[in-house]
Amino acid sequence: MNNHQYTDDALIELRNNALLLTIGDEHLKDDVFLIKIGNGISRAVELIKRDISTLKKGYPGKFMNEVDTDKILEKIDSIAQKLIKPSRATREDHATGQLGREMESYTKTIAEAVDDLRMKVQGNPAEQTGTGAAGNALLKVKGIFLSTESLLKWGVKILACVVVLLAVLFTYFYFTMEKDTKYLREIASTQSTLKEEKAILLKTQKDKQDLEGKRKSMDREMTREEKLVALELELKIKKLDSTIEKTQAEIETYEQKLKENQDNLNALRKKPFIKRLMGK
Repeated sequence: MNNHQYTDDALIELRNNALLLTIGDEHLKDDVFLIKIGNGISRAVELIKRDISTLKKGYPGKFMNEVDTDKILEKIDSIAQKLIKPSRATREDHATGQLGREMESYTKTIAEAVDDLRMKVQGNPAEQTGTGAAGNALLKVKGIFLSTESLLKWGVKILACVVVLLAVLFTYFYFTMEKDTKYLREIASTQSTLKEEKAILLKTQKDKQDLEGKRKSMDREMTREEKLVALELELKIKKLDSTIEKTQAEIETYEQKLKENQDNLNALRKKPFIKRLMGK
């Protein structure tokens, strides 16, 4: 690749970044984009400086009415440095489009200066520099395609980030949303406890009936020992009555809890998935 090709690529990179500054004032306003654009401009400036120096060394005479390319490149590099370390003022200038307009103006000036210099040194503008109408048009078209490609790459990256973010959010909401398994576990646990409590109640009631049968069979004239046995039976019956009352109260509590969980489960299953996902 010859020197003028390096310069053409650098000029195209300047045009691309000037275009990004101009049309990206709303979409490419974060510091990370400004720094990337600034680094691209700074890299292009270094290439152009080197190739201009090489061109001048190949010219034996003295240039007449020479454009001060160093001054223009300093202005361009100044913009690059502002972008690499963006301040509040830099962000404001970018938002208003000021930086983009300055870059377009400086890029046009340096491109014309390089083309003019090339014509003087090489003496064949049509063949070497591409400064004629066709060459200029070709560079512009190439710049547009490269700019579009660059924008598409950024667009794909941004879209990929959005997709990843949405996936993360969906995963978070899915695993934190209210699920029917919570109520199903509660219902199963309550039903199991109810079954145990009812079994205890039935056994206690049967034990009470047995003791009451024994006590009833002693309703006659009793000896002192029999009276003691009867008293013991009555105490056991009262204790069983207390157990029965307590168990019945617990059964009522668990039945109420079971009903509440079943109602909550039915209400949850009727709720649309999106509302469950968003916790509404």
